[in-house]
Amino acid sequence: MSEIHLNRRGINAIEVPGEVEATPGSDLVLWIVNHGSPLHITLASGDSSAFTDFYHENLYVDEDVEFRIPIRENACPGVFSVEVITGYGTRRAEFRVAVRERAAPEPEPVEMAPTAVAPAISREWRPFAPVLVIGAVALALYGLWAVYRVDLLNAAAFAALLLGVILAWLRQRS
Repeated sequence: MSEIHLNRRGINAIEVPGEVEATPGSDLVLWIVNHGSPLHITLASGDSSAFTDFYHENLYVDEDVEFRIPIRENACPGVFSVEVITGYGTRRAEFRVAVRERAAPEPEPVEMAPTAVAPAISREWRPFAPVLVIGAVALALYGLWAVYRVDLLNAAAFAALLLGVILAWLRQRS
């Protein structure tokens, strides 16, 4: 939070910090402290468009006021200035806002969970005995169909192959 003091050293007197810092995605918080009678001030920034949508604001300051300037999330590091104007333009003070890169968050230590021991036979090499038997039966039925030309053998061979494909698919899913 940065403080701006008004009317502390006289009527319409302005005291601003030399430079303040902000980070992308945060708000630059200005705490405006009035030490005297109420007054109107203007906050303006002509060179801040790369960092914020803030351009100009008129404020009535009776007592202390908090004013926020949102810094864009995608703002690159750089500098812009904010001007504080009182007394209908007779008094002006300016300060710089340095937009710094956000510090990279510290990586949290990752605890490694104990890993299970891999099975001796991998999933891909599990025995496919039922599938192989059904494949052999289908091959035998197609061989018999080729010799005898009985359509029932062809249909049985097709059904055996279809059953083998379904069994192989189900074993891969489990």
